[in-house]
Amino acid sequence: MGRTIAEKVLSKKSVEQREVNAGDYVGVKIDGLMLNVTTSQVNDKAIEAGLPGGLPRLWDTERVYMMTEHHQPPQSELQARRNKIARDLAARLGVKYFHDAEPGVCHQMMCDYGYVRPGEVIVGPDSHCTLYGALNAAGAGIAEPDAAYAAVFGELWLRVPDSLKVSIEGELPNSYPVAKDVVLYLAGKYGDDMAQYLAIEYKGPAVREMDMAGRMCLADRGVELGAKFALFEADEKTLAYVRKRTDKSFEAVSPDPDAHYSREITVDLEEVGIRVAKPHTFDNVVPIEEVAGKRIDQALIGSCANGRLEDIEVAARILRGRKVAKGVRLIISPASYNVYLQCLEAGLVEPLVRSGAQFLEPGCGVCTARLAYMADGEVSITCTTRNYRGRKGSPKAEIYLAGPATVAASAVTGVITDPREMLNAASK
Repeated sequence: MGRTIAEKVLSKKSVEQREVNAGDYVGVKIDGLMLNVTTSQVNDKAIEAGLPGGLPRLWDTERVYMMTEHHQPPQSELQARRNKIARDLAARLGVKYFHDAEPGVCHQMMCDYGYVRPGEVIVGPDSHCTLYGALNAAGAGIAEPDAAYAAVFGELWLRVPDSLKVSIEGELPNSYPVAKDVVLYLAGKYGDDMAQYLAIEYKGPAVREMDMAGRMCLADRGVELGAKFALFEADEKTLAYVRKRTDKSFEAVSPDPDAHYSREITVDLEEVGIRVAKPHTFDNVVPIEEVAGKRIDQALIGSCANGRLEDIEVAARILRGRKVAKGVRLIISPASYNVYLQCLEAGLVEPLVRSGAQFLEPGCGVCTARLAYMADGEVSITCTTRNYRGRKGSPKAEIYLAGPATVAASAVTGVITDPREMLNAASK
């Protein structure tokens, strides 16, 4: 029987150098560990485990990537203290790749700087490490105690997941990024546990045509479907993206033609359309027609889900010649400084600001309610990651999840709006 991407990657990285299959438990040599805002908590877990000084060493100072991105700039004394702990640890342990005072989302930064490469196992104490699967890497979020162990020994123990094949067929829309709508469609149809501890493999003609930003969105959203990994095969787009950012060697992994999948799902893009997740769960999804006209107070574009150049570019097209509706806050936070620079170079920032958008520093603030708080009774439409009650401030606020085009169009009208009419007008 053939093997899936997950089975092949974990076999290649097996401590015992053996072939493993879905359901096996295996020790795995990791290729990289991402430490972000939780660095101080990871060190605390080492202390709780009986190491008075915290992390005594790193298994490889060039494969632990540390960044203080969530708390840049810090908005409290606690955040500043955690950043200082990370700074001191990086110096004491000799971390080569330490990004301090550089706002951005850790996962986007990991990709920007070439720290994620095909065929690798990259983990970190953040659930959205699944994003790395867009680059053909087995990326997974782990708990702080596991991260402390991995930092010292460079190994982890896990169960090899079964794999779910999701084939996306149909023609990609020319005018807007569709990845968020696809994953919302999946969550709405199959539930947010449809891939519980599975490795999703995204395949199909639409996937082959999709740009890297769309693939990153799908992979990032994998954890919202319960996935352990969310994987793509490496193609020329993947290789071009990676080789532009690193000269280190790697070995891409593809599934065998007769690989076994526990389940196979086909998505027809004609059926997807424009989707919106209503409060307060990721799988409370409806076609946009069911919520069109809902008044909004705030519209957010950003995060590891949809804070890339392509997401901000579609907002710029929609806002061209238009203004943000009175009483609405359109807030944009690029996923990283590199993305912000791309937006500046593309001439997107000034026209968006003149249309009424607010640009915030790159990072996770708009997603985790450290910035852009909401008050009781307010309504937000956002292309960030989650819409749990209280995710952006008041538990009495409402959060709707959608793609970046929908968010931008809604900011113009002041109500939840299908973006396709505006995009069609912009293309004429």
